[in-house]
Amino acid sequence: MSLMRRPLNLCRGVCVVAVVLAPRALAASDPPVHEIQIMASKFRYEPSAIQVTAGEVVRLVLRSKDGTHGFSIPKLKIDVRVPKTGEPVTVDFTAPPAGRYEIACSEFCGSGHGQMKAALISSAAVTTTR
Repeated sequence: MSLMRRPLNLCRGVCVVAVVLAPRALAASDPPVHEIQIMASKFRYEPSAIQVTAGEVVRLVLRSKDGTHGFSIPKLKIDVRVPKTGEPVTVDFTAPPAGRYEIACSEFCGSGHGQMKAALISSAAVTTTR
């Protein structure tokens, strides 16, 4: 191999390694996602109290056990339809400031529809100083 080709091959090798590792480096710097599984059924959500920390990235994975339901948090402008097929519906958002946010079913699901409620409870982030 000539001396001229050696630096070119080295450069190619470094470039390939950089391209392969770059997505992993970017993904590692993404904030962690707090994923919460929620099951909707007549006439409740499980869990009925959803705990989050203000400012964290949250992913709700919603499924229905028995029929079509809705999942609405009006103060956060979240309103999704949860199909009766059991297929997951995901909702991604940043947890709001500390407080209690009411959740209600937004699709009529029977005689107990008005009682189908839950709450998103956002707590203040804990900061530590050293």
